[in-house]
Amino acid sequence: MAVTRKAPLGSASGDAATAPAWRDKPVRYQVSAEDRMIHPDNERRTARRMSPRKVVGLDASHASPASRAKEVVDLVEEAVRAAAG
Repeated sequence: MAVTRKAPLGSASGDAATAPAWRDKPVRYQVSAEDRMIHPDNERRTARRMSPRKVVGLDASHASPASRAKEVVDLVEEAVRAAAG
């Protein structure tokens, strides 16, 4: 992951925030039950605020896309299929 992650642009911290996309677009949310970076209760609280169409809980750490790739990909593909109609 370190190879593909890029540092944020310098302007990112000074740009004005706009409306979050989750207010207007359908959302799916994945909660990592073993996350030690963001407490799972905070993840669940954020998910409830977004009113997602689906929440998936995984026994995974913060790096769930790496450790539970199939489940994360399944969630993304489900969202793509729903968006395609």
